[in-house]
Amino acid sequence: MSLIMKSALRPNGLRAVIFDMDGTLIQTTIDFHAMNRAVMDTLLRHGLPKAVLDPSGRVNESIARAYAYLHAQGREERAEALELDLNRVTAEVEMARVEESVEVPGAGDVLEGLRSRGMRSAVLTRGSREYTTRALRASGLEGWFDVVVCRDDHPLTEAKPNPLALQRVHSALGLLNRECLFIGDHEIDLRCAKGAGSPFVAVLTGSNDQRAWDRLGAEMVISSVADLPEILERGC
Repeated sequence: MSLIMKSALRPNGLRAVIFDMDGTLIQTTIDFHAMNRAVMDTLLRHGLPKAVLDPSGRVNESIARAYAYLHAQGREERAEALELDLNRVTAEVEMARVEESVEVPGAGDVLEGLRSRGMRSAVLTRGSREYTTRALRASGLEGWFDVVVCRDDHPLTEAKPNPLALQRVHSALGLLNRECLFIGDHEIDLRCAKGAGSPFVAVLTGSNDQRAWDRLGAEMVISSVADLPEILERGC
């Protein structure tokens, strides 16, 4: 097991755990390279100048820049059309192999353990509602969560890494930010947690290895969600 903690976590103050889904709870079946290409092609097809897009190729940043550009140009109607198209092309990639979704080993046991402790569970994902529902069902994790917030539940610019996404989960749970641990596998999860003021735990089952998390400044890293109980036990 990998357990790297650079700062203290107060598990005895936690009342809920909020999970990212792909790479954290489930072993993703999404071809993210294909999704990124589809998103960038869609942005260009909608007339966004290449100069507006993020030069490093970060898709989420390019989307944010595209919306800012259209709003600055007073083209809100084009922003609405763009959002519909972005949700459509990303959903097509998501759904291609959704029925093959399986849990990260031990995820179901962790969720059962949280419930037995009287803690609440939630999901915050950039996946669409349809994809999320079917992926959780296929992986056997459906029904464990008090709150599930997806990409297309709200405007796309308000999805992760926008802290508003995580704040909505806090509100839906009726809890304070410091009472909700967020756990994820991607930089945008860390950024979202920092912006919303929630403690964050990184996992090694998705986008980043230990070296990448060190560069990003993650203060708590575990090998997978299966190691979450050890963190929580430290507060007992």
